[in-house]
Amino acid sequence: MLQTKVITQKRMNIKVKNLFILSMCIAYLINFFMKWNIFSYYIVSLSIVVFLICLEAAKTLPRLFSIMMLLSGIVLNIFKGDVMEGTANGLLVNLPLLCLVILVPLLSIPFKIGGYFHSIHFYMERMAHDLKTMFGTITLLLFCIGPMLNIGSIRILHETIRDIELEPEFLAKSYLVGFSTVVLWSPYFSSVALVLYYLDVPVLQYLPLGLALAFIQLIFGNLLFYLWLKNKKQSDKIKEDTIIEENENKEKYHRKKMMDLLFVLIFLSGLLFLLEYVTKLPMIYLVSLFSITYPVIWSITKRKRNEFVFHIKEYIENSIPKMNNEIVLFISAGLFGNALAGTTFADGIKLFLTETASMSFLLFIITVVIIILVFTFIGVHPVVVVTALVSQMDADMIGTRPEVLALLIMISWSMSAILSPVNPLNLVVSESIDKPGLSVGLRWNGFYVLLMFVVGAAFIYLIH
Repeated sequence: MLQTKVITQKRMNIKVKNLFILSMCIAYLINFFMKWNIFSYYIVSLSIVVFLICLEAAKTLPRLFSIMMLLSGIVLNIFKGDVMEGTANGLLVNLPLLCLVILVPLLSIPFKIGGYFHSIHFYMERMAHDLKTMFGTITLLLFCIGPMLNIGSIRILHETIRDIELEPEFLAKSYLVGFSTVVLWSPYFSSVALVLYYLDVPVLQYLPLGLALAFIQLIFGNLLFYLWLKNKKQSDKIKEDTIIEENENKEKYHRKKMMDLLFVLIFLSGLLFLLEYVTKLPMIYLVSLFSITYPVIWSITKRKRNEFVFHIKEYIENSIPKMNNEIVLFISAGLFGNALAGTTFADGIKLFLTETASMSFLLFIITVVIIILVFTFIGVHPVVVVTALVSQMDADMIGTRPEVLALLIMISWSMSAILSPVNPLNLVVSESIDKPGLSVGLRWNGFYVLLMFVVGAAFIYLIH
């Protein structure tokens, strides 16, 4: 009886926490237009409550970094003589990014209800005898659906194709090659959103560079896999009897589903960029707003109310509680980065980066990549490292364009996401295939990361 009461109380606490988190996001979306000072203080209060209730559930390392950044930010504001307003503003700095991270998973609901992944399984099973084609398909698929479904696209895709019984090394290579390109260009992804937000770069200005390098990486990743497969002693074939013959009607049905999926992806991306161009609203805000409105409109027009309600409940009960680490890190990193501006330490970082770039821009590229890789590999979240660096970068002083700096940070973030065994991307892949993070990242994809570095550095140096 006591155990039942404890479980019930625990569930109630989780529901209350989730309610606070969603309230914070909705309050931000409302206040974006209202701009009421009193409402801003209400959002600050919500942010503090959300930070505290998520801090307890966060993992040890993110919790420690968050506490250190929060306290450091407050101390810096005290020395600057701006403890109240400076701290309040700092708590709100990364709120737009946090709302994006929390709300974007809602976009996956129409994809789940629409049955698109059943069609993906149909075609994957048919090409299971040809690993080259399957590798290319998985990487291209993640490149396309990753922006909408975020890191959850790997979990969903793995559940879809796990019964095909592919080798763990094959899956690790295909998942990481495919999704590492998303980290480079997608405005739905926190990495791109964070960097463009701090450097004040419009998405449409950055997108051609990010997409170009993402396509180059996708091509090189596939070529590298073909060479690996060619030199592999084991057969690259799966028994032909695993292929299931399907009738013509099923073929037409699944082909139509895949065409529908392609249309939806193009339509949503095109609509967002059009809205940004017409309304001049920040892409971060548009994506957050879109993440709420599109699933609702879709469920109404498709008459899928019951299924929609089911997935909303699942999102609130299962997805939001998994975001504790991101929530505490984004809030504390925003406060710390905002308080750091104008300090002697910040000036030192800026001077070091400027002098390195003045010596050699290639040396500057290598330095930034190494700093981000080293810190993230030992367990520091990319948000912490990138916030400290990018908030002190001045493109004019470094002698380049803001979008080039953004691309440099993105290539570094993408590489760290693959290599670091504590990065969410590496963790999702290693948990999916039940292999250690070091094997998934460094052992099986180390050469790909090295190739990414060489190609990325050359690309950035040429366009700089």
